[in-house]
Amino acid sequence: MKITALIPVKQFELSKTRLELTKNQRNVLTELMLKSTILNLKKCKSINTIVTISADEKVETISKYYNVKFIFSKEKGVNYAVELGDDYCKENLVNTNIVVPRMDGTNLLIRQPFNLYETSYDNNSYCNHIQSSRKTGARTIVVKSVNLAEDLDTMEDYERITAHPINKLSRLISRIPTVI
Repeated sequence: MKITALIPVKQFELSKTRLELTKNQRNVLTELMLKSTILNLKKCKSINTIVTISADEKVETISKYYNVKFIFSKEKGVNYAVELGDDYCKENLVNTNIVVPRMDGTNLLIRQPFNLYETSYDNNSYCNHIQSSRKTGARTIVVKSVNLAEDLDTMEDYERITAHPINKLSRLISRIPTVI
């Protein structure tokens, strides 16, 4: 069985704009998060391919460095990026994909088969994905994990993570200079 991990990534300049950080700080933060995600997915022996999907050339450069497939996507949102990833899966006879958008709601989504239902990364994505899964009659499993549940969307999230780093990524984030 082939499993592909899809990582939709906003352009660095458009990422983490709700955080009261400088543009450089947001760029460094986004780069750290992307690299950490790729490295952690590479540790998963059951994942055959990792695919980043973005309009950002920096994402392409990072993907090449880590030997990860890159798909260029116009900045049309996560659902569009996942559609492109689904097309890749269809063309390459992939059965299962894992979507790792690191957004509000659904932080990790595994679909088997990958086209079981469309993704819904809009308001209330978690409930939307649960409902879509159940409508298909698919077995739905919700995994509660501190690491998977950790979001970084608000300054409150940022301050909590930097005040009490619990893993390698949060320790790196806490070292980003406050003035760049």
